[in-house]
Amino acid sequence: MKRKAACFILFCGAIALFAMQTLQAFGIVAFHADFFAKKGTVIIDAGHGGEDGGAIGSNGVLEKEINLAIALELEKNLKQNNFDVIMVRDSDRSVGDQTLGSISERKRSDTKNRLSMVEEAGECILISIHQNHFSESKYSGAQVFYSPNRPESAELAEAIRQNIVQDLQPENKRENKEAGSNIYLLHKCQVPGVLVECGFLSNPEENGKLCNETYQKDMAAAIYNGLIDYLESQPSEASSSSLSE
Repeated sequence: MKRKAACFILFCGAIALFAMQTLQAFGIVAFHADFFAKKGTVIIDAGHGGEDGGAIGSNGVLEKEINLAIALELEKNLKQNNFDVIMVRDSDRSVGDQTLGSISERKRSDTKNRLSMVEEAGECILISIHQNHFSESKYSGAQVFYSPNRPESAELAEAIRQNIVQDLQPENKRENKEAGSNIYLLHKCQVPGVLVECGFLSNPEENGKLCNETYQKDMAAAIYNGLIDYLESQPSEASSSSLSE
């Protein structure tokens, strides 16, 4: 009887620990659930897809896979809190015209179609998910790029950066950067927009984290919380116009 009681206590303790860990990981997301009476549209762009795998990790993982995993978790967070979400892609596919004859033509079509989706959505917020890569494996840490066309983009980028550093990468000293013409989607879009390079696939340690499902969920939560912090910082009229239904 004593053994059964002890087992029951251990079981209850395990459940309590799991609940605490869940609250620690996702409590901030839940806390903001009812913040906005009027919630609007967020476009999530999981970079690459289909025949375009993006960067290749030190363990052979393709960037497109990690981008999509984080994007889908971010979508869950947003939808649970009643945001309208448009996914540029929600599976392993290209959004370009696959009937075109060359890879370069198909990639140009893919990029332009992503921009068209943003333009057709009207006033919204764009969050593009990518992973970084460099020839030297020592580099690590997320970095956020922002659109030069709306001043709010820099504010959104900083809010996301702060949450990633605070929750996941306390040693990260990387600064946000304004997107140049080489980042076509941000350079052309006319809504508040950021591109989050979540980490370096060329760094074995960070690559391992980025392949971990729990880390992917935590990264998505940090990006979401950054979005909420940004919206909280905006004047009420700006918040309404930044995210229109």
